[in-house]
This record gives sequence, structure tokens and C-alpha cells, in this order.
Amino acid sequence: MFTDSYHPTVDGAVVSMERQCRGLEARGHEITILAPDTPSRADGRWQVHYLPSMEFRSYRDYRIVVSPSDMLEYLRSEEVDIIHCHGLASMAILSLTAARALRLPSVLTFHTMANEAVKHYSFIGLRDDLLVPLVWVYLRNLLRRPDMVVFPSTPIAEEILGHGIKPKACEVIPTGVDCAEFSPENRDASVLTDHGLDDRQVVLHVGRLSREKRFDIILRAMAELKSENRDLRLLVMGSGPAEHEYRMLSKKLGLSQEVVFAGFVSDDILAKAYATCDVLALASTFETQGLVILEAMASGTPVAGMRCRAIPEFVRDGYNGCLFGPDTCADGIRRCLGGANEFSANAIETARQYSTEACSEKLEKAYEQAAVGKRSRMS
Repeated sequence: MFTDSYHPTVDGAVVSMERQCRGLEARGHEITILAPDTPSRADGRWQVHYLPSMEFRSYRDYRIVVSPSDMLEYLRSEEVDIIHCHGLASMAILSLTAARALRLPSVLTFHTMANEAVKHYSFIGLRDDLLVPLVWVYLRNLLRRPDMVVFPSTPIAEEILGHGIKPKACEVIPTGVDCAEFSPENRDASVLTDHGLDDRQVVLHVGRLSREKRFDIILRAMAELKSENRDLRLLVMGSGPAEHEYRMLSKKLGLSQEVVFAGFVSDDILAKAYATCDVLALASTFETQGLVILEAMASGTPVAGMRCRAIPEFVRDGYNGCLFGPDTCADGIRRCLGGANEFSANAIETARQYSTEACSEKLEKAYEQAAVGKRSRMS
């Protein structure tokens, strides 16, 4: 597995990769990870080979590999069979370089809407109307090279392919959810007590606090809902580069008592929060899948989500949650709270359709297809 980000930075791509690692490991596979080196390496479950890197100045939680170092020697020593990349930047290029040099099949999962991210984190200084077309040129060139491109949801596959991108092969394979790890049985009122939220209705937000996640939409919805439900609170689990900005907005909107910023939390606390809060709210227009959606649903918690990109593939309005537009977030949360008991069982059933086991089996078949395609092109 090649990845552009790794611990201590945790984002959706890292969570997705590690969940796939667990699923593949359970099916008898061995995994090694290649990642940009970092000043603070974290102990993990899998063997990690670090490559020399430098800080990405536009987004300091991320790093760019500056040298492949002993990459090829390492991969040969590990007797690698397939290369799977979880990024679109420097590690994507290196993964394709390694696959070509070692004559190995390559797979790339499209986790990030780079055309959107570049608007927030570009270091080039070009206007969006010039920069975004350059990103599409890059993506068209990049995504035609792997033996298999994996999209986490159908809407994202359709959007990317609609821009003239022609991969050698592609499949839609969502990242699965562990329905034992995320379960209604994790309900624990102490997770609310610890944040002074006893006897409150609690909306949960989970994710990186970055501009593209549009957390500001949820804050403005909370300000609208405040007058009609004085017991409603928002619990925020996650951190990121825009955290200070969102804290200031929260105060400006008069939500100092209604919003609790809990920061980054451990997996066990997160699982308890999912199962204990009333609704998960997600206003991002950036999601290629939205792992937090399935985690919440597996925990029996309905989701109020933005009607955008991948979210409607998993959130069915009036069935397991509610969908909203940029200006109707408050109504989406309101409807979701009102139907939470009815939506809960449907949410659990939805999550079970995307279990880690089922999605790992699909990924394994995609690897086999990539390997067959590679052999046919080499013969």
C-alpha cells in the first residue's frame, strides 16, 4: 500500500486504507505500507517503510516525498505481488514508477476530489479558472496508467469518467465498515457526561476540520435551530487546519454553549459517540464516500447529509436519514431528529450491506482483474 498521508495525520484515505488492510489480512494476505517520512512516527499494526519527505507548506499536516530512496530494493525484498496506491500526489507517481520497474500490477483508489482541494491548498498562486483545468489534465494522464482504478462510490465514478478520464479498468468498491466495531451496543452515556451533555439531544459531527468539509454550514444550521430547541447541542470530534476558524465562527454565531469541540478522539470513544448521539450531520460537498456515514449507521444512528456527490448513495432521504441542500441544513437535521427512532433500524441494515468482509472480497477480485490485465498487456 502506498499512501500520501499516514499517522499521526489521520484522514479518510488513511482510515480507508487501514480498514482494507484489516479485511485483506483476514483473508490471508500480507501487507506492507510505504509512506512519506515524518518527524513523529507512530507505532502501528503494519510494517511501514518511510521515504524521505518535506512538509507541504499549503497544508502542514501533509508531506511530499522528495526521494524514492531505497523504494525498489525494499519492494523486491518484500516479494511484493501487487501495488495499491491511496493518493494522487507524489506517492501515486512513485507507485506507478515502482509497478513499471518491477513489472507488477498496480491499483489506485480515488479518494480525493483534487479539483476541489486545489482551490484551498494550491501553492502555485494561479486563479481557480486556470488551476482547475490543469488538475484535470494531470488526472487524465495519471488515471490512465494504473491497471485498475477503484472508485469508492458510483456518483464519483460517473463524475470522474465524465471528464474524459479513460482508465484501463475500473470498479466501484466502497470501503467497508466493521459492524462489530461500530454497533448500537457501544451506547454509553458517559461519553456525553464527559462533555457536559447529559439529558441533551446531541448532533454529532466527525471529521477533519478543513474548509472543504463545509462545517460552517452545520454551525449556521445550529444557530437557526437554537431558538426552537434549547436542549440541542453539537458535539464535534476531529481537528484540522480550519479548527481555529470554526471556533471563532461558533462564538460569532452565539454558539459558545451549544457547540463542544472535543478534538481528535480514540477509536473506542468515537464508537461510543456514534452509538450514543442522536444524529450524525455531514455538510461536506467533497466526499468520495464518507466513511463516517457507514460508521454512524452501523451504530444505529441516522445521518443528516448534504445532497452532493457520494452522500446520497448511502443516505436515503426519509429511510435511514435525511438529505439537505446548502441552505436547508437546519431542516435536514430537524427532520432527522424527528424520525431518528424510525430511521435507526434502516441505518443498521444499510451498513450491513457494506461490511468489511463483503468489500474486501470485491477488492481481492479487483486485484485479480488488475493482474490478468497486466499479464495480457505484457504478453
